[in-house]
Amino acid sequence: MIFPKPLRALNSRNYRLFFAAQTVSMTGLWMHRVAIGWLVFRLTDSNSALGLMDFTASLPICLLSPLAGAVIERLDLRKALFYMQAGCMCIAFALAFCTLTELITFKLVLLLVVSRGVIDAFELPTRYSLVNYMVDKKEDVANAVALNSTLFNTARMIGPTIGGFVIHALGESFCFFSNGFCYLSTMWALRRMKMKRAPVGKSGGELHPLLETWAGINMARNFAPDRYLLTLITLTGFFCFPSIILMPAMARSVLQGSSRTLGVLLMGIAVGALAGSILMATRKSTASYSWWCTRSCLCFGLSVMIFSLSRNIWLSIILAAPVGFCMVVCTIACNTLLQTMNGDESRSRIMALYTLAIVGVPPFGSLLAGRLGDLVGTAWALFICGICSTLAAFYYMKKIDKISFRLLMALKRRGAL
Repeated sequence: MIFPKPLRALNSRNYRLFFAAQTVSMTGLWMHRVAIGWLVFRLTDSNSALGLMDFTASLPICLLSPLAGAVIERLDLRKALFYMQAGCMCIAFALAFCTLTELITFKLVLLLVVSRGVIDAFELPTRYSLVNYMVDKKEDVANAVALNSTLFNTARMIGPTIGGFVIHALGESFCFFSNGFCYLSTMWALRRMKMKRAPVGKSGGELHPLLETWAGINMARNFAPDRYLLTLITLTGFFCFPSIILMPAMARSVLQGSSRTLGVLLMGIAVGALAGSILMATRKSTASYSWWCTRSCLCFGLSVMIFSLSRNIWLSIILAAPVGFCMVVCTIACNTLLQTMNGDESRSRIMALYTLAIVGVPPFGSLLAGRLGDLVGTAWALFICGICSTLAAFYYMKKIDKISFRLLMALKRRGAL
């Protein structure tokens, strides 16, 4: 079977296996995420607690992900990802058991999410780097990244919606149990993969991992396209990604809704995110990705500002769609550019910095937004974050536009155009 161009990465057997498994796994993950947010808000009734949970979960990523890039370059990425998925499964079952038996407390939630964060610090850059080994053709990498996001956001649309109704009917523990079993699909796919060469960036290291981590940071700092893209996505993540974390507070405190309200609100974000993923999957070339990245970051901040002004549930669902659209387009474009501009010898370290930017840094924004939400209200906190993100995106949009020729040259040199 030959897949059409918008799905061309699926012509690669290994990627097709991974994609099919992730269809199951990502749905479970989004059920887990909506359930843990609702659980924390139920236990604490606090915006700050939501921000603190997100901060605690991602603090290990912030501290460890730069080092993780240098470490995983020495590992078989497929085997490493298998064991990391097994660890995530154990944590999901532990959370489910404690919730079902009513042993769960906010402190215990923090302990479990920080354990998951340690795994994620290594798992996320491993997953990003492995994509290059799963596709048979170099030019299909961008399509694979876009399809990953399409799948991720399809699950974002389905998972929270199901999760909201499941929480209402059966409780949060059922969502956690479901997520635990869903990890088995990815573990099965990784076992079934057949690769011509081991997915290892390096057979050994000339330098200590700490020195190579510093070398990776210097590479990103000295290459302007990497430096500006990473800075832009970091600032966007810091100010705008907390809008997703504060959705339980927005649904309950601002819109006066329930867990079902949260489910449909997140579905609105997911619909926009899915549209953005499909748009990027149909792009024939990466030549315009810098334009999409900068403009979507700018519109992301504007969308959060407008969304924060709504006090009607149905209007909020509609206004949530542009938030999801912009979030996905900017992350797909940035992810693809960083993966394709850098070679095998440095990709893992650059993608570790990208992981830090989109997963490690946003919790600091969530902590700030949560505290700000308790002081001035959830809606005003989101409005202020949107303003800051818009100003930062406009500044770096101008900088990236000026060096777009260097970015195109790097893509051409790597055979990505």
